[in-house]
Amino acid sequence: MKRSVAVLLFLLWTGSLLSVYYVVQKPGLLNAFIGLTDTLWTLIVAALLLFNAYGIGTRILSWSGLKSIDEVDRLLLGCGIGLGGLGLVGLGLSAAQMARVPVFSFLIAFLTAFFVFNKDLGKLRIDFKVFATHWTLSFSQFNLFSKIVIILLFLLSFLLTLVPQFEAFDTLLYHLAQPARILQDGGLQPVDIPQFWFPNLTENVYLWALALGSERAAQIMHFVWGTFSALLLWRWAVKTWNVEVGRKTLLLLAAIPSLPMLASWAYADLALTFYAIAALYALTFFESTKSPAWLRAAGIMAGLALTVKYTSFTVPLTCGLLILFWRRKSFSQAFVYAAQFSAITLIIAAPWYVRNAIFMGNPFYPFVFGGRYWDAFRAAWYSGAGTGIGWNALQIFSLPLNIILGVQDQNFYDGRIGPLFLILSPFALWILISGSRHDSDRGLSLQAVGLFSAVTFVAWTFGVINSSHLWQARLLLPGLIPFAIPSALGWDALKLFDSSKFRISFFSNVIIAVVIALTVFDNATFVLQRNPLGVAFGAQSRAGYIARVNPSFAALMRLVDELPDNAYVYSLFEPRSYSLPRRTQPDAINYNFSHDLYLYKTPAGIIQHWKTQGYTHLLIYERGLNLGAADSSSQFTPARRAALDDTLAQLELVNQTPAKDYSIYRIP
Repeated sequence: MKRSVAVLLFLLWTGSLLSVYYVVQKPGLLNAFIGLTDTLWTLIVAALLLFNAYGIGTRILSWSGLKSIDEVDRLLLGCGIGLGGLGLVGLGLSAAQMARVPVFSFLIAFLTAFFVFNKDLGKLRIDFKVFATHWTLSFSQFNLFSKIVIILLFLLSFLLTLVPQFEAFDTLLYHLAQPARILQDGGLQPVDIPQFWFPNLTENVYLWALALGSERAAQIMHFVWGTFSALLLWRWAVKTWNVEVGRKTLLLLAAIPSLPMLASWAYADLALTFYAIAALYALTFFESTKSPAWLRAAGIMAGLALTVKYTSFTVPLTCGLLILFWRRKSFSQAFVYAAQFSAITLIIAAPWYVRNAIFMGNPFYPFVFGGRYWDAFRAAWYSGAGTGIGWNALQIFSLPLNIILGVQDQNFYDGRIGPLFLILSPFALWILISGSRHDSDRGLSLQAVGLFSAVTFVAWTFGVINSSHLWQARLLLPGLIPFAIPSALGWDALKLFDSSKFRISFFSNVIIAVVIALTVFDNATFVLQRNPLGVAFGAQSRAGYIARVNPSFAALMRLVDELPDNAYVYSLFEPRSYSLPRRTQPDAINYNFSHDLYLYKTPAGIIQHWKTQGYTHLLIYERGLNLGAADSSSQFTPARRAALDDTLAQLELVNQTPAKDYSIYRIP
């Protein structure tokens, strides 16, 4: 009895002292607990989404006829198709007005249980083990420099996924803003934001991540698409050529400065890149194996590409041309295969275009036919017709150089592609011309990649000829990244030009190594400055990180949070709305005031319209306003600026951010 009392007293004594000590001392683990828990949940959500994507995708591959597919192909292609399947389910729930957190939580639990019960976890383990064996065998033949570069850039990009990406403009505009709005509304609503009606498979995958409480898991999904793109190219190069070509293909991708950063953002570019590569890969093996299952797989991939971006039309166009060319000796057979491919592609893509037709009155909203909320003024403003480089021969021939320099790029920061592709382009073109003539897997692969890259570049060139809005090198990535294979072959072929006096292969290897080393250093510096581990381990909060990397937007979030709960904010010159704590109508293409002036003519008429729509406050991004006013070529003319000043004079200024970047007015 005495012993029990003594033990009890000792436990009470110990517990009391530890409680008092840690309440006063506040150990770092307790302070970081929320951040650590959130990071752990992010990884769990990402793992759940990928596991379910694997289960969905492998079944679709099996239904298409690819039952005996190689384990590595099944892993990469299956997960990619499965992510598309999750996006389709997300779209269905949104259209059915069932986009609510409990519904997504129930479905992810049900699907996980279903796939575990059907032993998909064991199948995934087998596929991953085979992939690891192939990768280890190949990776072991890489030199030390290549190993360090590939591992380091992979880790740097992954670490960036663990911070809130408030530097990624389009993420705040629509990639995450749209799924957040869908969850807020409980489903799809006819919202007056044109970017919300682009084909948006990626946003419907990100919808799952946000519904499960993790915006960073959405970023990991885009990172996965980027990683799978690189791995599928490596797989294609090793399978068709050799390990050395695979190594050089990966190193050329590592030389794209913006790729690690872009992969870590919740964007759409690398999802489109993956589906483009997968479609070309599948179609090439259809032609070499004569297996219709590969044709069906190519159709599925091309259809998924069409659900990512409007610019993805180059994928089915290229595939259709290849089918007709490869079967040119038998027109009837070529027509049948092209029809089968097209039918599958259109069926897969149809839900997104039907969505637009139902909600916005135009399957290609806001292009071609206009539709709800659209008119001639908005169409002209959005297209920027006549603002491009025009048919200036010098400008057109200078495009490749200007692309790598970035001097005209609308988004240089996320569109840097580096100099290596242009340096190696003469040799890559030589490889394409000489190697694509052969009727073999190598020849077919070069024909597929070469034609797709050419179609992509030509389509992009026509865009920048017409409009400066399309001067974005990032839009070239789906065609540029596959071009790494012929570029790697050109790099590998340089040794054929060696002589006893000058070894051009050695010289080029040194130059390429220096460029890649500089790229790695720049990316490592960027990641060190962002300190993602501080957020991942809870040493810095989400709000603290946003305030550090984007102080003006962080100040805006605080400013809007001070408004009444029922405030309805109308933005001018600020397209971004993600994470703003009050209902907000963003200025999606910086035309809100100009369009209102076009419709309602006078400041009084404009204010009356705002009141009719229920807006209570007006938000102005002063920096955006000043940039537009200072640009002589801006569509925001001095007359419009004067009308805005007259309008603001009739409103009440209620608050500004400390740096006066943002102002909020009360609408009377």
